[in-house]
Amino acid sequence: MSRAAIRYAKAVLDLSSQNGTSKETFTEMKDVLNTLQGSKELELMLKSPLIKQEDKRAVLKEVFSNYSETVLSLMDILIDNKRGGILEKVAENYISLYNTSINAVEAIVTTAIDLDDALEQKVLNKVKELTGATEVTLINKVDPAIIGGFVLRVGDTQYDASIANNFEELRKEFKSSI
Repeated sequence: MSRAAIRYAKAVLDLSSQNGTSKETFTEMKDVLNTLQGSKELELMLKSPLIKQEDKRAVLKEVFSNYSETVLSLMDILIDNKRGGILEKVAENYISLYNTSINAVEAIVTTAIDLDDALEQKVLNKVKELTGATEVTLINKVDPAIIGGFVLRVGDTQYDASIANNFEELRKEFKSSI
């Protein structure tokens, strides 16, 4: 992980907290992250030493024209310091630092079918109980390959209660007993 990206993210969080715009900046940083992850060309352009800094700045101002002064200033500073290539990491770190500051976590639950509202609420409550977080963002991914059950991932911790995993464990047990 880039220490520079962490420093920039902390500085932006401090500034946006002072201005009372940390939630708005959080939303914009999520958009920046999604845009960069969705556009390999933009990412490569920012990392390229062959493209002039002014051209990089112009592209960023065009793509992110409706963004707050805080985010646009961050982009200018990164370009001025020839660090445009770490913008994605800065956004990732800002999101993480912001979530930590408000005691929020993101949980990814993978199921064979979409969760209904009641089950989603149960998962949210369980994640809050396990993590002590006051706010949980739940992302439901559907993967029919897990057959049934679920896989829950919160941060670096993963709990696999899928039927596919149970079958795999049984297969290993049978194989070792033969």
